Amino acid sequence: MFEHQEEFKIADKYLTEMLEADRDGNYIAFIKRFETVDPDEFNESIFLNDVELMREELGSYKERVYLGSLKGISESGKQRSLRFVWRGIYDINEALIVLGIHQKDGTWYVNENHIS
Repeated sequence: MFEHQEEFKIADKYLTEMLEADRDGNYIAFIKRFETVDPDEFNESIFLNDVELMREELGSYKERVYLGSLKGISESGKQRSLRFVWRGIYDINEALIVLGIHQKDGTWYVNENHIS
């Protein structure tokens, strides 16, 4: 067993939703687990461009392997934040997938999502 199992289940569910949103080009589904989204920093146009660039570089998503978790602090500096890391396997390349979550008022939100 590993640390933060309950939080991992939440992060893994959220990641599955976000990968499906990537596949479908669905911006609304992709951002639904974020607490807030600044449209000047990340809007539908940016999302669709990022998805296209990822497809060119990585290919289609196939599967992932969980690597572990990292403790951290959310951007506000007040909430506990956890980051979960997977090895993402795609048709063309592989990448590290990092998904950060924090809890506020009993709800878990995504605060970080990187594929590199």
